[in-house]
Amino acid sequence: MALRKKPAEAAPPQARGARGGNSRPASASPADKPGAKARLAQIRAVYRITRQRDPRLPWLMLAAFVIPVAILVLLGVFVGPLWLWAPLAVLLGLLIALNVFSRRVQRTAYAEMEGKPGAAAGIIERMRGDWRLTPAVGVNRNQDVVHRVVCRAGVVIIAEGRGRGPRELLGNEVRRIRKVAGDVPIIDIVIGNGEGEVPLARLQSTLLRQRRVLRRRQVDALHKRLRAVTGSTLPIPKGPIPRNIPRGGRIR
Repeated sequence: MALRKKPAEAAPPQARGARGGNSRPASASPADKPGAKARLAQIRAVYRITRQRDPRLPWLMLAAFVIPVAILVLLGVFVGPLWLWAPLAVLLGLLIALNVFSRRVQRTAYAEMEGKPGAAAGIIERMRGDWRLTPAVGVNRNQDVVHRVVCRAGVVIIAEGRGRGPRELLGNEVRRIRKVAGDVPIIDIVIGNGEGEVPLARLQSTLLRQRRVLRRRQVDALHKRLRAVTGSTLPIPKGPIPRNIPRGGRIR
């Protein structure tokens, strides 16, 4: 009886892929990933734009890097050993330089936003934490605008504009919210550089300093109640508001 031939064994998947040219490429390094490249490109673009508006930026970053490096290197020379202090000096210099860069970017963005309707809402949208923003709950014909924020500090009413218009809108909104919020704290803020006003650059820190008196469940219930009673919001007047502001702190 004739012997049957054994069927040819199938080539392993890796061998087939190698012959067919479909083998997987080697894993890319973290620096070659698209996300890392996009982030580096974004940082370069932000630096270029900020430098155009703030010519002192490179010199301030250079000083922020050189001064701590020089101090720690001198400590390494006199206290020793230098090989231990030198890496710490470089890391500290880079950290301080990046911190200066972040602050100058934030300052430039605030300066560009100041005076534009909806600037305060743009800042709050970029803040981390539980901030229930309802923009433009009140707008007049002069484009003065009032925003409402529900957070763990209570209800924050923020007015933007010039003259008496923002304060009138603020007073009307506070009276309307008082009927619904009950004993919940209501904090009123007028954006500006006058007496009793909060500069736009200090809005984020002002909100973060407020005392937290509500629990998250209370914030949810209050936000839903205000939305149901006060109705729909008005559109924010259009205006170029930069979105490259570094995110702020958290509220817990």
